[in-house]
Amino acid sequence: MPPSTLGRAPVVRRRLGIDRAPIDVTTDEGARLLQCFVWADQRDRLARLRAAIAELRRDPPELVQGDFLERLPAILAERTADLPTIVFQTAVLAYVADEGRARLRAALDEAGASGAPLAFVSTGRPREDGESWGLRLTYWPGHEREFVGHADYHGAWLDWELA
Repeated sequence: MPPSTLGRAPVVRRRLGIDRAPIDVTTDEGARLLQCFVWADQRDRLARLRAAIAELRRDPPELVQGDFLERLPAILAERTADLPTIVFQTAVLAYVADEGRARLRAALDEAGASGAPLAFVSTGRPREDGESWGLRLTYWPGHEREFVGHADYHGAWLDWELA
């Protein structure tokens, strides 16, 4: 991916989240519940979460209830062929067994084989200092994969490492 790509502002046509028990933070009850999951001494994380909730309330995404391994293939199958699709995960794969990861890779490969542009952004193994996740990008057509940077475990920062 050329570094100039980061200088372009994309037009987002659809935002969708898949979760077994999605929390609707457009409601006060949902926002309070999500904020309860932040450790009490993590004031910076709480401030980032509140800012994210405020932004999300301006333009809420579609929430789909279900197992993402089961729901994602059908969602990818209904996408528009000429528009790029980005799938991302930041922490869920740490809780998915090898069989589930294989299912995810197969679903992405099948969707990528259609020829429509597709990208999978994922965090993974921490870098050597143990202070952040590695950030990887896989894109289709071509199933190209590259390391693109490091990300804080809780979203405080992103450090791009592009060629």
